[in-house]
Amino acid sequence: MHVAGIDWSGGGEAPFSRIGMSTATNEVSLTQHGAIAGTLRVNLRWNQSANSRGGRSAGRRGLFAARRADSPTADPNRGVDLDLGCLYQFTDGQRGVIQAVGRRSGDYARAPYIRLDRDDRMGSSTGENIFINMDQSAHFQRILIFVMVAGGTDDLTRVGASVTIYPTAGPALEIRLEGSPTTPTRARSCAVAQIHRQGPEIVVHRELRYFSGYQSEIDRAYNWGLHWGPGPGKAWL
Repeated sequence: MHVAGIDWSGGGEAPFSRIGMSTATNEVSLTQHGAIAGTLRVNLRWNQSANSRGGRSAGRRGLFAARRADSPTADPNRGVDLDLGCLYQFTDGQRGVIQAVGRRSGDYARAPYIRLDRDDRMGSSTGENIFINMDQSAHFQRILIFVMVAGGTDDLTRVGASVTIYPTAGPALEIRLEGSPTTPTRARSCAVAQIHRQGPEIVVHRELRYFSGYQSEIDRAYNWGLHWGPGPGKAWL
């Protein structure tokens, strides 16, 4: 599928330098880099065959209670499957979610001007991509990029996952999902980065907040205000 010159099936590297976002380097201005037009690509990759079992430090404290029994669990015979998605809010207050579940893949040319390209269940070299139409950036108040477990593990910090944001100018921004001492014992989802307005600028802020639950917990933590119910399960896009 091709829209406005975008290869939706591809996931090649952008020809930019790359910086790792960290506690020390946790915010980058897209405005200052001249990257508030064109296509902003967000890419998720992980190691599909990573060892997803095994405990972490016993002293680590969970932020939330464990998910109920209907959550994805670690299965040694099943490859790791992660999902990339985002919550968005427009300047007029309109809010929504882009995700594979429920076929909420969005639209690049029309509102919400955000499109999930496909649901990668294999941890391929191209991973999963979200394309954000920055030519429509005047509509965006905030966009929260998140990753969640879909199967094969109950801890996304153990599968070599990383999210890289490719703007049209300036360096690519890489965020590794490696966990921290405050990460829940089973980190099933993560609010990775927030693209939002800060005065006259649009900035990318590294969040890297882990949750033992899924989208509804991220929603509550960031006061998004969407109404969540049981979903229809993962769907091919």
